[in-house]
Amino acid sequence: MPIIVCGINHKTAPVALREQITFPPEKIALYLNDLLTQEDIHEAVLLSTCNRSELYCVAEDVERVTEWFCRQHPLTPMEILPLMYLYRDQAAIEHIMNVACGLDSMVLGESEVLRQMKDAFSESCAASTVGTLFNRLFQEVFAVTKEIRTTTAIGACPVSVSSAAVNFIKEIYPGQFNQATVLVMGAGVTADLVMRYLKSSLPHRILIANRSAQNAAILAKKYQCDYICLTKLAEALIEADIVISATGSPAPVILKSMLVSRKKSLFIIDIAVPRDVEPAVSELDFIHLYSIDDLKTIIQQNVRGREHAAEKAREIIKQKSHDFMMWLNSLDKVATTIRAYRNQVEDLCRIELSKAEKQLRRGDNPAEVLASFSHALTNKLLHTPTVQLRQAGHEGRLEILKLAQELFAISGPESELI
Repeated sequence: MPIIVCGINHKTAPVALREQITFPPEKIALYLNDLLTQEDIHEAVLLSTCNRSELYCVAEDVERVTEWFCRQHPLTPMEILPLMYLYRDQAAIEHIMNVACGLDSMVLGESEVLRQMKDAFSESCAASTVGTLFNRLFQEVFAVTKEIRTTTAIGACPVSVSSAAVNFIKEIYPGQFNQATVLVMGAGVTADLVMRYLKSSLPHRILIANRSAQNAAILAKKYQCDYICLTKLAEALIEADIVISATGSPAPVILKSMLVSRKKSLFIIDIAVPRDVEPAVSELDFIHLYSIDDLKTIIQQNVRGREHAAEKAREIIKQKSHDFMMWLNSLDKVATTIRAYRNQVEDLCRIELSKAEKQLRRGDNPAEVLASFSHALTNKLLHTPTVQLRQAGHEGRLEILKLAQELFAISGPESELI
C-alpha cells in the first residue's frame, strides 16, 4: 500500500497563503475521522504548523488524497495545487524524516518541529487513524531523529523561529533595547520560547497578553513579568514599543483601528500563522510590521553554519528510508507467497476431499476412506518439496537443505542434519 505525503510549506507558499491552508488543532480529530470514513485512505497523520500543512497517509488513489486536501480550505484547487508538493513511498519517508529532523524547516535543524510531529502522531493515534504500518514508520522516524541529533552537529547551538524573532527585532529596533517595553502576544509553546530569549536580552519591561488570563498568569509567573487579558489589549498597545505576536487565533487580534491614533513608532513581529495582525496595519505611518517570512535573512546566517551537518544527516535519512522500504516491500512479497502457498494446499485438500466424499457415498468403510485420504494428501503435500530437496542435494546446493530445515523447524542429531 503506497505511503503518500502532500502539503504546502514556507518554501512553496508565502504566509498570506499559508494562513489560509491550515488545519486548526481543535479540529484535527474531525479532519482525521473524515479522511478515513469518506476516502479510500487507510492510515493518516496531519501536521499543521506555522510553516507547513501536510498530510501523511496510506492510500491507493493519490488524486483523491489531493482532492480531499484542497476541499478543506477556502482557496480553489487551481490556487492550491501549484503550491503543493507530492511524495510517494521512499521519497515520502525521506520527506517525513527530513521534517522531523528540522532539515526542511525555515530554521535549519530546529527541534520544535519534532515536538509538533510527535503531537500530531499522538492526535492521530487517539483518533484511531494510525495502524500497524504508520506505527512502525513513525517509531522509526523518531529513532532516526534521535540518532541524527546524537551523531551530527545539526542540533548544535539551536535556533528557532522564536529566537530568530528576538534577534531580528534587536537588529532593527533603533532605540536602546534595554529601555524598550515589549508586549508578547500569546501564552503557548512559541510564546514561552520568545519569553526565554527575551529575558536573556533584558528589555526594560515585558508584558504578556493572552485570551486566557489564567494561561498568561502562569507564563508571567514563570518569567516574573506582568500580564493582561486581551480585553485590555488597546491600552497595552499604546504603552508598547515592540510587539511579538504568537497566538493561535484563527483571525487577526491586532486591528488597524486599534493603532490609527498612535503617534510614535511601534515595531511588530508577527510569527503566528494565521497572522495575528491585520495586514492593513502596515499602512499606518508609525507602524513597522514584519511577518514570519521577514525573518528569513537572519535565519540564513544559521543555515550556512549547519550545511555540513545537514548533508551528513540527509545521507543517514536516505539509507534509513531505503531500509524501511526494503522491509515494507518484503512484507508484500511474504504475504503474496504465503497466500499462494495456502491456495495451493487448499486446492490439493479439495481434490482429495472430493474423492473421499465419493467413496463414503458409495458405502466404503469410513476408516479406510480416512486412512486413504490422509495418505494421499500427505504424499501430494510432500511431493514437490521432496523432489526439489533431492535435486538440491544432487547439485550440492546444501544451503537449500539448511534453509528447509529452518523453514520447517526440522530438528534431530547434528550428525544426521546438514
